[in-house]
Amino acid sequence: MITNKLSKKIEEATNNEIALTMEEKDFAERNQLLPEGLNVMEQNLFSDAIIERYIKETDELISKESTVFLQTPVSYFKDNIQEYVFLETKVLDVVSVDAIAVEYDEVFEVYTAMFGLFIQKKYSSEIRAFLDDHYNSEKMQYSMMFAGNEGLWEINLPINYLKGFDDSFTIEEVYQLLYSLIFKLVSTIK
Repeated sequence: MITNKLSKKIEEATNNEIALTMEEKDFAERNQLLPEGLNVMEQNLFSDAIIERYIKETDELISKESTVFLQTPVSYFKDNIQEYVFLETKVLDVVSVDAIAVEYDEVFEVYTAMFGLFIQKKYSSEIRAFLDDHYNSEKMQYSMMFAGNEGLWEINLPINYLKGFDDSFTIEEVYQLLYSLIFKLVSTIK
């Protein structure tokens, strides 16, 4: 699945150079997708991102943010529980996600990520097995539900229980952790 999307991205490279995330580059090298002579530059995950803050209750836009906002500690959401951030970037296309929202859930006292994963319903067991391996479900459950009318999995992950999470992270580090996790997940599905 990811092989096809990444191969297409590589084929569309111009001037014998391409920008790839570290995850994409590692995957392409492991699977011998890079043609000889193609110069690979590191792509910043957030360079073309659309970053917006919203009010949870009304989904009213508070403001559009620059990438500087991503340097804010993730605890920002604990201090501003009425808000969530929505991040959209073309880099997420390769992992079959259009955007990721992050907020603090004051009821369960956890940071939460919500995103739609455009993968067929038949891959339910593979997705669950992967998440179970990378998630501490003894502490709290994640949720995933297939939305057939949209053809995607609606996934809600309490971030605190993902392996590798640290509550001293910046918002950028949280998004990087989520991107790496989703990349690994999608690369396990053939």
